[in-house]
Order: sequence, then structure tokens, then C-alpha cells
Amino acid sequence: MPNVLIRDVDPDDLELIRSAAAAQGVSLQALLRDAVHARAAHLRRREALVRMAERLEGRPAVPAGEREAVLDAIDTAHAERGDRLSDHAAP
Repeated sequence: MPNVLIRDVDPDDLELIRSAAAAQGVSLQALLRDAVHARAAHLRRREALVRMAERLEGRPAVPAGEREAVLDAIDTAHAERGDRLSDHAAP
């Protein structure tokens, strides 16, 4: 894998990030690698949304009632999953 070198990092910023890594029980390298990965994932999702918007341009909008029904179903599914996970976590 490629390496990245970041120069001229503010010492206070670096100390804060080192402290955060230590508090999480991970190395500075692991914390920064995860941050880079999370940012790259965000950029990939954003690019996918732009492509999707371009594909949908000019198409009719989903009726509000249908959209609300789907969002309600998603909320219900998330709540049910949260309940199941909470049940498994209980001793």
C-alpha cells in the first residue's frame, strides 16, 4: 500500500489526535488510516449520488405519499433492528 507523509502539522493538533488515538486504544497510524478511509468512502458516496441525480434528471418525482410510505417503512425496520440488537445485548 502507498504511504502518505503530511508535513507542517500543528503540534497542538497532532497532540490532540495522538490523545484521541490513545483514548480509543489504537495507534496514531490506525486512527489516521481510518480517517482517510472514512473520507474516501464519503467522497465515493457523494460521487454516486451525483451520478444518480444525473440519471434521474428529467424523470417524474415519486409521489409524496409513496415516498413517505417508503421512509416510514425504513424507520420501522431500523427501530425493529435496534430493538433486536438491544435484546441481544441485554444480559
